[in-house]
Amino acid sequence: MSNLKRDGRLRWSPSFLRRQGQMTPGQKRAYREWWPEFGLEFQHGKLLPLSGTLNLEIGFGMGENLIHSALANPEKQFVGIEVHKPGIAHVLRRIAEEEISNLRLLRGDARLILSDHIEGRIFESVSVLFPDPWPRSGDHHRRLVQSEFIDLLNTRVQPGGVFHFASDVDCYADSVESAFRDRAEWTPVSPPPRISTRYEEKGIAAGRRITDLAFRLSSSFP
Repeated sequence: MSNLKRDGRLRWSPSFLRRQGQMTPGQKRAYREWWPEFGLEFQHGKLLPLSGTLNLEIGFGMGENLIHSALANPEKQFVGIEVHKPGIAHVLRRIAEEEISNLRLLRGDARLILSDHIEGRIFESVSVLFPDPWPRSGDHHRRLVQSEFIDLLNTRVQPGGVFHFASDVDCYADSVESAFRDRAEWTPVSPPPRISTRYEEKGIAAGRRITDLAFRLSSSFP
């Protein structure tokens, strides 16, 4: 996959930090053994077929909320996108150990996956929980959730579907709320339930405020 235009320029700046971290021997083994079964690959530029309506979490980290959601809703299908292998390996091992049949994983830039490798409105929900905040004003253009991302959501979320965002960075939450406020096709709703993650607990311990926002795409959206 490539984030380059034909002229070699970036279509967008990466919204994630390029930290990788070292995988433990157990994580390496889990990735090697379980990715072929629970990871989703690309073929000829398109995502291999996924059946039914899906629920997506972007940047799932160590997967606490994603795994909980899949276990709590066995009748629904879940997909997680992450770029960092240690978290992916951790979730792969949990999927195998707990025999979770309704969860699959993707590795890569979520915007690129959604724009180039998925077709149609296949998501009934999309969650972005505690994304990299890029707090310095000069880096705000790197944030995942902004106007162009909402345009992309409009092509991938089903009418009546919900977008859920959470952050412990006030200025990021404010910018997301403002961006959706300007979109007549999205209506604020009560955030869906989720569990607390280790990242969130660190934010609370540091005295940061947690903001959850949710918006529903109009059922009449063309």
